[in-house]
Amino acid sequence: MEYKSIPEMYYKQAERNKGKVLIKHKKEGKWVDITWDQNRDAMESLACGLIKLGIKPQEKICILSENRNEWYVSDLAIQSAGAVTVPIYATNTPDQTVYIVNDSDAVAIIISTEGQYNKIKMKRKDMPNLRHVISMDKLNAAEGVLWFYDVVASGKQADLKQEMDKRLGNINSGDLATIIYTSGTTADPKGVMLTQANLLSITDAAYDAFKDELTHEVMLSFLPLSHGYARIADFYIPLYHAKGVQAIAESIDKVADNLKEIRPTMFVSVPRVYEKVYGKIISQVESDKPMKRKIFYWAVSVGRAAAPYLMENKPLPFFLWLKYKLAGILVFKKIKEAVGGRLKFAISGGAPLAKELGEFFFALGIKIVEGYGLTETSAIFMANPPSRVKFGTVGKPFKGYELKIASDGEILLRGSNVMMGYHKKPEATKEVLDKDGWLYSGDIGFVDKEGYLHITDRKKDLIVTAGGKNIAPQPIENKLKMNMYIDEAVMIGDKRPYCVALIVPSFEVLKDVAKKEGIPYKNDKELIEQPKVIELISAALDEVNSGLAKYESIKKFALIPQLFSQETGELTPTIKVKRSAVEEKYKAVIDGLYKA
Repeated sequence: MEYKSIPEMYYKQAERNKGKVLIKHKKEGKWVDITWDQNRDAMESLACGLIKLGIKPQEKICILSENRNEWYVSDLAIQSAGAVTVPIYATNTPDQTVYIVNDSDAVAIIISTEGQYNKIKMKRKDMPNLRHVISMDKLNAAEGVLWFYDVVASGKQADLKQEMDKRLGNINSGDLATIIYTSGTTADPKGVMLTQANLLSITDAAYDAFKDELTHEVMLSFLPLSHGYARIADFYIPLYHAKGVQAIAESIDKVADNLKEIRPTMFVSVPRVYEKVYGKIISQVESDKPMKRKIFYWAVSVGRAAAPYLMENKPLPFFLWLKYKLAGILVFKKIKEAVGGRLKFAISGGAPLAKELGEFFFALGIKIVEGYGLTETSAIFMANPPSRVKFGTVGKPFKGYELKIASDGEILLRGSNVMMGYHKKPEATKEVLDKDGWLYSGDIGFVDKEGYLHITDRKKDLIVTAGGKNIAPQPIENKLKMNMYIDEAVMIGDKRPYCVALIVPSFEVLKDVAKKEGIPYKNDKELIEQPKVIELISAALDEVNSGLAKYESIKKFALIPQLFSQETGELTPTIKVKRSAVEEKYKAVIDGLYKA
């Protein structure tokens, strides 16, 4: 490998790309360019400023911030000073923040806003090892808080560049680079320790797998950089590739606008975002006039007919080619323009993408490339080859990585990107990492004849009914979420006589239905009690049940009167459902479904 560390890689690429734009971000309503040189100057100065504050090699520094240019600068500066980056989700609560600061032994934390500072302020006494709080925004009268740009300025003034260069040169590939805390869907989050070699390995392997597709790429980053998947895919791989521009979305709410402004050639996302887009498209189509609806579904059918040829890069038969061209003009072009009009492909990870969803978007001319990995494998391990996507799978392992299936169906992974272990948790490490280097993923799956991995479900989520039948809930839940009236679904049935489901409906769609049909209601709770709504959800379940074995089918359901969210405790920061939290919160509702 050409580099020993992520900061060394960055410095060499910065030298090669002087004067070129690296990052775009919104400032006072306008997109502003930041060059490699500007970014490097700020990063070097911050690294020197951290050294001046007394930060020692391998000490831990947290970043508690939304995505912004200072996040990129902070991560590179921390590592350049020889220290260890510990990202914290901007959506974490004060208690979650305290847990990570203390568990990681962090001596400093870089925060973004006054809102984030308030989390620290109210809990400062509970973090005895924390010596420094540095704020990206300038806070008025914030006692004991350093302004980010004062620390940058102090680094420019101090003659510490020589010390920083020395530390940079002393970084070894086996040194700890970052501790990334898992989302904690079932228990306290665990700190995954990743070395410089781990990060460089996955960066190199992922680039090698995609290099034939990469030219001068424009990417839009909107997933939180505190998540390993986004940090690798949206940050380190573009740095390694060094031939494109990274645009930072203003916020998740502004992504739709930013896509049209930036016109990315690719972007990275999670299935929940694609599900939301799908729901919005179908809802809009269903509210259109009959002729428009007919044209849309005709175009989708043409796209599906063309898909096998396009997958194999084969020419379309003449009449199919004509219909596909017409479908492009009438339907596909408008949808592509909604994501900027020049998207080569999108990438999905973080959770399984429903096969039907991948096929639907491909039929519309938008290719979604699904990959797979865990925080413990430096976030990524494998992906579908962009030129040979197989929907319903997560592709093949990257070059040099190994995969095998255990006797119980669990997916085992081995490679140079696999973590050192969990911070301060040797027993938990032994539970997932054996003496031969195999990581027990906790996922269940199988490899098909072409070598593509199919993920069935999380091992801990498998339902074993009272009758001893094994059921994988996730594929069934994904089918339910393909229905325009359903936002989220959680299947229950472990040690129970039959399966039931908690359904979070798509309130926006149902409100449109109520408006058209003159159904009165005062609030969301009253809305989901309406016979028409129950009828629509029942029909959706019947459709899914028709394709299931009798023991898998959902016998009863309950509608939840509010969306799942991080704030109310049902979702992780990466928009995964916390099953245990949902089951605990709605225990009375679930028990009611099993009463005779």
